[in-house]
Amino acid sequence: MNKGYNLPVYLRILMISLVLVISFLSILLGFPIAKLIGIDPSDFMGSNFQPTVKTLTVIVAFAATQFLLIWMVIRFIHKKPLKGLGFKGPILFPLLIGTGIGILWQAFAYLLIHVTGGAISIALSIPKEVSVITMIAYLLLNVLFLLTLNSLKEELVFRTYPIEQFNDHPQLMIPVIVIVSLVFAAVHHILLPFQIEDFIYRFTVALVLSFVFYRWRSIWLISGLHNGLNLLNNLTSGNYKMGGLTDLTIANDPSKGMSIIIDVAVAIIIIIIFNYIWNKEKRNNKMFFKVRHPLSE
Repeated sequence: MNKGYNLPVYLRILMISLVLVISFLSILLGFPIAKLIGIDPSDFMGSNFQPTVKTLTVIVAFAATQFLLIWMVIRFIHKKPLKGLGFKGPILFPLLIGTGIGILWQAFAYLLIHVTGGAISIALSIPKEVSVITMIAYLLLNVLFLLTLNSLKEELVFRTYPIEQFNDHPQLMIPVIVIVSLVFAAVHHILLPFQIEDFIYRFTVALVLSFVFYRWRSIWLISGLHNGLNLLNNLTSGNYKMGGLTDLTIANDPSKGMSIIIDVAVAIIIIIIFNYIWNKEKRNNKMFFKVRHPLSE
């Protein structure tokens, strides 16, 4: 494969658009296929998650189609290796530290909700009839299938693939990131009813993850961040099948406007923090995340 081979810009935009459309259609096709084998689509997410053999098989199969799609496009259209989409470098450390930061990120959002009048309370939520082994098993299934596998798949399609196609056209990076982030936010409302505050939340998260990938070019780091955000949400969901050890309740939900303000403020603060880390890495020539932006070398 020719690593220096690049498609014309208009063809790159076309390929990214086709990948997003195919990914979107694969989700829609998943509904009738799931029903055909006797699975309710709502079993795949949220409080209705049912970690059965059938459900997990469909989750793995769907993720595999996304990886196969990107591999075929990169291998036969772009003529580049798949590892160039953020798979280079260390795996475990960026994944773990990203997860930890993602947890702190979500915890900070909860804190802002609380101090703005959300009145958050947390209580243990483990049914007496559920054993410790069962809880651990559900938590591991959640981490492996709903978090890590899902995060890798989404980061590959919506972040690493589009961003890596425009290394030689940095002036196009911002519009590409914004458009792909909008699509990322919209896709999540295929199963869930549309609410503007949820859409803005996912859009701002996508922008932060895109910024982090643009700086460090590690799919493991942004997958860890993605994991951490979802993990804390699941741990406080009150649903033991999603690893919900606790049940977080908000006595007075913030208004839509306040929710949007909080999401935007958190995103800006997180970007500032990551930008500070990036600049400090460059000044001290020390890699905090053990990965390095390839264009800075």
